[in-house]
Amino acid sequence: MRAIRIVLGGKFMLIKEVCEKCRLTKKAIEYYESKNLIHPQILENGYRNYSDSDISALKEISVLRKCGISIADIAEILISSNKPAALAKCKYITELRMQRLNDIQKCMDSLIANYDVNREFDYLQTHDADLYTVKENLVFAFPGNYGLYVSMHFGRFLNGTIETEKQRKAYDAIVQYLDHVDVYLPSELSEFLELLFNASEKIDALKMEEEINGKMHKMLADTDCYLERNREEIERYIEFKSSDEYQNSDAGKIQRYMLDFQKESGYQEVLIANMKILSPAYAEYLKKVEAANDIMLKKFPKAKDM
Repeated sequence: MRAIRIVLGGKFMLIKEVCEKCRLTKKAIEYYESKNLIHPQILENGYRNYSDSDISALKEISVLRKCGISIADIAEILISSNKPAALAKCKYITELRMQRLNDIQKCMDSLIANYDVNREFDYLQTHDADLYTVKENLVFAFPGNYGLYVSMHFGRFLNGTIETEKQRKAYDAIVQYLDHVDVYLPSELSEFLELLFNASEKIDALKMEEEINGKMHKMLADTDCYLERNREEIERYIEFKSSDEYQNSDAGKIQRYMLDFQKESGYQEVLIANMKILSPAYAEYLKKVEAANDIMLKKFPKAKDM
């Protein structure tokens, strides 16, 4: 088998040597490249030409990963003009999570010492905004279909806690809306939806969400180029979504129920409007999606029927 090589400083270097230099596996280097964290030059013979900046980035990534920082946050740090400030933001969020876990453990310890449910119930009613993320609170409020739908659809924008009175009112309005909207989902589809969040399926679900988010990020960054570059794949996807196979599948049925849900009175005026208040990141994301959707429909008119 031919040895896989990369080029460094004009000299061919076995990838094994680069792995040793950065203390990373070959798979890790390939993964970070797939996430656009490094951008080696690909030569005509297929070899990777890793620059000194790529090697420095790999070492930086290695350090940040060992600090427990996510790939998404690392991507922001790598391109930041003020890396200490970007890292300080990550540290602050980590401290909040640690404090939240510490408070939850105290609650558990208190119950272990004296199983007084009423006492802990009263405590949690006044501290839930501090202890749990918005996404967690919504899943607690709606342990069935609605909570799962919101978690799937908005979850990555709701990982923070409620910090202002305006956000609290927005959250209450969302809960009030979801508690009274009438959308029926058959039991077999409910089971399918809940299966996605089953512990045994969680890794695959998270991986799938990460891949979808990655593709969305690339598309929103340069919609025209992305659509042209992936034209064949998009056309196949549109064809699949229009097929009887998809329409009759559990995923297809759930999509139709969710579209019915979105047509309900108050969906845009109450749910989406308050989601924007609850998460400024979602409001910004929605603007980009709407702009990208206009471009996509011009290039792929059939997408309107998906």
